[in-house]
Amino acid sequence: MKKLLSVSALTLALTACGGGSSTDKTPDVKVEQNTAPTLSGSLTLSAKALESTNLVVDLKDEQNDSVTTTIIDKPEWLTVTTSSNQVTFSAEPSLFEVANHAFTVEVSDGKASNQYTLTVNVAENRAAWQPIELSNSEVMGNWQSSDGSVELVFATEDAGVIAQNGELSRFDWSNPDVIALNTQAIDCLQECNQQALLEMEVLAKRDDAIRVELFNVSTDKGEVVTLYKSNTEFSSAYYADVEQSSFHSVNFLSAAGEESYFEVPLASFIPTASGNTTSFPHAEFSATLDGKTLKIESDTLVVTQNTKQFSNLGHEVDVAFDLDLVDAEVIAQFDDFLVLKLRHALTYQDESAQNYINESAELAEALQVKTTISTLRKLTPIAVPELTVGKSYTGRLNNKNSDTGEGLTFRYLPTFFTITAADTATVTFNTPENTDSFKWHYDLDNNGETVKVTGNGLDTSLQFFTQPDGKMIMARERNKDERQARLGYEFMEVIDDSTITLDDYKQLFSYLRQGYTSGNQKIYWYINDDGKGSFYYADQYGLENRANFTPSSYWQLEADNSISFAMMSQCPGAVDYASCKNEVLANQEVAYSSLLNFKILAKEGDKYLFDRLFWQSTYAYSERELKESIFQNSYWFGIEK
Repeated sequence: MKKLLSVSALTLALTACGGGSSTDKTPDVKVEQNTAPTLSGSLTLSAKALESTNLVVDLKDEQNDSVTTTIIDKPEWLTVTTSSNQVTFSAEPSLFEVANHAFTVEVSDGKASNQYTLTVNVAENRAAWQPIELSNSEVMGNWQSSDGSVELVFATEDAGVIAQNGELSRFDWSNPDVIALNTQAIDCLQECNQQALLEMEVLAKRDDAIRVELFNVSTDKGEVVTLYKSNTEFSSAYYADVEQSSFHSVNFLSAAGEESYFEVPLASFIPTASGNTTSFPHAEFSATLDGKTLKIESDTLVVTQNTKQFSNLGHEVDVAFDLDLVDAEVIAQFDDFLVLKLRHALTYQDESAQNYINESAELAEALQVKTTISTLRKLTPIAVPELTVGKSYTGRLNNKNSDTGEGLTFRYLPTFFTITAADTATVTFNTPENTDSFKWHYDLDNNGETVKVTGNGLDTSLQFFTQPDGKMIMARERNKDERQARLGYEFMEVIDDSTITLDDYKQLFSYLRQGYTSGNQKIYWYINDDGKGSFYYADQYGLENRANFTPSSYWQLEADNSISFAMMSQCPGAVDYASCKNEVLANQEVAYSSLLNFKILAKEGDKYLFDRLFWQSTYAYSERELKESIFQNSYWFGIEK
């Protein structure tokens, strides 16, 4: 009984003290939670180059902690300071920073953080410009904008190449206080018309870049751009010439020690006794790349040219000159084009000729070592495009001469062909005398990458490329016995005859190929409603004299919607094309006569591609008979407004 009473008493005692009850709770202790600091206000800073500008925004931290503000990837021209309740951004950008920038800003109290985007818009500040002068040696070299919209090559101290938005031009330049660029057509070599006068004013300079204004005096418009020195590392690539032509030289630069090959025109000329100059020859050469130098492996003789010169006695004598390559180098490789510098020298083939030639100042100048800056446009190899049975395509399959056995020689094959079966192509051509077509057939073996072509003595393969403008080129395989570079043709589908009308020909056209222009002179084509016109009219001053164009030919629209011409001078008794043609073909006594036919192959806006069939009859005095020949080429014409 005593033990029971003792346990009960202990129980009571514990209850009274409150200990041991499972239902009792200890009061909560309040713990304050940390939050990340915040910024409020606009986080856009508008600044001008060469000026200091501030932006102040509010800073808040609920716990009043010490806060740090960090600009991630901060440039030197941008700073930040932090106070108890404000953050100040300070910008002092140079001209190189003209652009819209975005930076990540982090505010942190050491335990938690927030991130924001700070936008800094830096505008031009023309009032603060202080143009600087560069020496010629500083200007020389290759420059390009970050987006490739402007690319410049100062190749020599007076010549270079510029590409603006893909448009290429060559230029002569000088460096008085602003750098003046006199631009001309990229494929012009002598007596070139000015396209534009550009003034390049240097606004800022650093080791790797210059900030310039390119001001077009001709249009009174300027463009401010940052130009960076480009690297000199080269990569292997294919290139084509930049002429407005239906055919091209396909060149190759190897940066892997293999053979490179080129065909480029040279700015070399020889004054003659009559005051004229010889044509500009094309240099064909192979080489290996050593740094920037192209070590020429082929024969350096470009051409031997025979001319008439005045002797010391004042009469004309025959004098031969050799043109040789001296050296060549690659001076620029951009995304879309390659620039070469070639030096070449003109010398007397017979050194003794110098003793009896009255060497004029013009001839002495021509005999100096000359430099040609040559530009090539990049080609990208592609798979064989679709060749649809029944369709015709531009491009010459064979270049050989052929005698028909009827006294008629075909100097070239037509500039287009027709896919007659999955594995067959046919070329077709006519003559003014015979409406029956000549047809030559070729076998095609298409493996998807190339097309092997055989037939009529031809055994070659075709490879296809695209140019930067999207146009395709069809190139034959290289034959070093014929030429160093490969021969390529623009490849496109020929338009249907039924879509061609007389109105297509009723335009004032000009030849776009540089070889048909000289200095200020252009070559025009036109037809009148009375069946008269001209397919070759040279006019020095252009369209302002078009009302005075004198017809020289009769014309006729043919059944296939092509157009034929006959020279009036060769048929004095004719009244129209039909009577002129009959008179020309019937006359077996004249030493020379000709007929021409033009057919539209393709249209591209204001540019037309024509196939030209040229028939001529020439008296061969050695054989005492008339010889007939057919020449067939294609030309781009542009509509003059």
